[in-house]
Amino acid sequence: MPIIDQGYQHWSGQLSGHAWRWLAIARNGIRVGMKESKVRILLLFAWTPAVALAAVLCLWGLIERNSASFRPFLEFLSHFGFGPEVLTDPRSVRVEFWTICYSTFMDIEQFAAMVLVLLVGRQLIGQDLRFNAMPLYFSRPLRRSDYFLGKLAVIGGFLGMVIIVPAVVAYILGLAFSLDITILRDTFPLLLSVIAYGLVITISAGTLILAVSSLSRSSRIVGLIWIGLWFVTNVTAAKLNTAYLMEQSEFGQGRSGFVEARLSETNWRPIVSYTTDLARVGQQLLGTDTCWRKLADRQSPAGHDMFLMMFLGPQYPWYWSAAVLAGLLLVSAWILHTRVRSMDRLK
Repeated sequence: MPIIDQGYQHWSGQLSGHAWRWLAIARNGIRVGMKESKVRILLLFAWTPAVALAAVLCLWGLIERNSASFRPFLEFLSHFGFGPEVLTDPRSVRVEFWTICYSTFMDIEQFAAMVLVLLVGRQLIGQDLRFNAMPLYFSRPLRRSDYFLGKLAVIGGFLGMVIIVPAVVAYILGLAFSLDITILRDTFPLLLSVIAYGLVITISAGTLILAVSSLSRSSRIVGLIWIGLWFVTNVTAAKLNTAYLMEQSEFGQGRSGFVEARLSETNWRPIVSYTTDLARVGQQLLGTDTCWRKLADRQSPAGHDMFLMMFLGPQYPWYWSAAVLAGLLLVSAWILHTRVRSMDRLK
């Protein structure tokens, strides 16, 4: 009968450094998330605007090369606010067109991002708390920073699939169809702004959903809290803003008062909405308001203010929203620090 030594056996492998230990958590989280059919379906729907963005940018590249063949499309743009110069020199409004296309894409993807964060992040930490998996994590050479970074990277991986990667691919296709090297000079800062905006959404929404997930072991409760932060703040901000606009229109001689209130830089009410705060920071990064104002200058004096009212978003200082997002980030970090306790002495 064989005798088996059950004592300690030395492991002669090589330990990796701390720098990449979070990657194992991220890989596992993404693999588990991709197994859910709801996540895969949402990814397919979220890629639809990306396909549309790529198609429009490719079309614009063809327009710059041969504008005569696409005159009906250019005439539509001339009535949409780009002015008659788009018919003769489309390159003169290149930056405005690309900026508005990317801004529209990001507005649509923001909704998909909020749903995706809910589906993927609602049980990232709550599930570990429910199954008492924290000792299993921290009994290994893993720090809390590695744990948090790995969980945040799961959110970042999925959001990168629907925001950053499609934006970069659409940009490359737009360059390929343009065949004009000057387009790189004009639009490359826009691509960097889109990536920065995607990172803002990832860090803000990612840390927030992780903090909410650490508050409860039930994914349903976490989902309800996230929906409350999303929809309830939107509805509250909309109600407050509508009441303010109606009040100002009554005391400001009707429509003119309504337009002035709509474009007011002191109207703080939209700041109550979390997604509006994200969008306001995004507008600043992309320079969307600057493009709309340039297009408004091409309108008739009578239609200038109405054009701005239709297309401009909230005009309060963007750093108000940045301060709100920074505050939420600090609160989320404090919640994670208090809710997730490690065994730091075990290295």
